[in-house]
Amino acid sequence: MPRPSKDSKALNIKIDTELYKQLEQYSADTKLTKTAIVELALEEYLKKKSK
Repeated sequence: MPRPSKDSKALNIKIDTELYKQLEQYSADTKLTKTAIVELALEEYLKKKSK
């Protein structure tokens, strides 16, 4: 059974090539999608900035 879709928006960005390679490696190591990693990192960043 497929996962239910979440409410989402597409985000098209450019990042530094080395940072992208690190993201790919982290994704492979943790079995998390790049989307999940970026969402978690952005949530954490915004939490810290809103304090």
